[in-house]
Amino acid sequence: MNKKILYIRNYPTVVNPNMYNLQEVGLGKSLVKLGNSCDIIYYSTKYKFRKETVFEYQGNKLNIIWVKGFRLHYFGIYPKLLKKKFLSKYDFVITTEYSQIMTYLLSFICANKLILYHGPYEEGRREKYLIKLYDFFFLKRIINNLYRVFAKSKLAEEYLIKKGFKDVKTLGVGLDVTKFTPNQISNEAKDLKSKLDIIGDKKKLLYIGKLEDRRNIKFLIYLFKEIVDKDNDIRLIVVGNGEQNEVNNYFDYANKLGIREQIIYFKSVQQTNLSILYKAADLFILPTKYEIFGMVILESMYFGLPVVTSYNGGAVTVIKNGSNGIIVNNFDYKLWVEKILYYIKNRYLLNDMS
Repeated sequence: MNKKILYIRNYPTVVNPNMYNLQEVGLGKSLVKLGNSCDIIYYSTKYKFRKETVFEYQGNKLNIIWVKGFRLHYFGIYPKLLKKKFLSKYDFVITTEYSQIMTYLLSFICANKLILYHGPYEEGRREKYLIKLYDFFFLKRIINNLYRVFAKSKLAEEYLIKKGFKDVKTLGVGLDVTKFTPNQISNEAKDLKSKLDIIGDKKKLLYIGKLEDRRNIKFLIYLFKEIVDKDNDIRLIVVGNGEQNEVNNYFDYANKLGIREQIIYFKSVQQTNLSILYKAADLFILPTKYEIFGMVILESMYFGLPVVTSYNGGAVTVIKNGSNGIIVNNFDYKLWVEKILYYIKNRYLLNDMS
């Protein structure tokens, strides 16, 4: 193919490659292995323009470029990228989310090579009216000036089609599997193994992600309480952080339910060491209210760890219900308890899924 591709992550948040499996990097590595060169743009508050090579294959490179941008609500704007001289170096430009203002601005400059890669499939109450206004002024031009349209999930594909986009294809997301080599001699790896040794042969449920309402953490804790009431030989491993008052409230709730001692909590774990937990767990639990995709679903499946999750973008795209994972279509805790205990007690079914 030998094309030069620019991938712009429009959302204005600073990412940490050491703590997250960045889907852009996973996709970028695949593009490079296919014979292309790829530059990924990430939002920065520190660097005006900083470039680093993170992967090379047969002479083709994957570069991360940290670019200083402006944040306006959930819009990210990168003035440095909106120059024909800069964009002319690339054969294709991938822009993320049609509802990001950068997508509209780019549609003026590089319409013949602009590729949309979209993830969201729902509009929150605060966003709905803003997006309606955005669509009124910008949507038609964006639709008419795209070279290709890809969605991260089947739900995102359906969302775009309803908006009027044509020839939408579901692509999924990239997973960077090189991130999973643990540093066996690190203090963190030793701490993880030490706490797993304390749990011993008890069954282990795993949750990794932000501790927030969108991820339905209170439901997860209550769900675990109901599970423990029926089988006290099960433990819940939680990895993640959030707003401190929310985190405190969640663990106060666990104390109130009398299950705090059965929850093993890690505020954060380096991406390279997460494999230790994925390999040790029996089930991954993700009762999220909304998930564009959910990298943890892909990560779990990569390690052969069966997933029990809610109906969300990633789940309906990569999980065949009952075959390689479980999708529970509502938040009836009795149904979740039934599913989890059934598969925990019938280990051969988990082996079939892994």
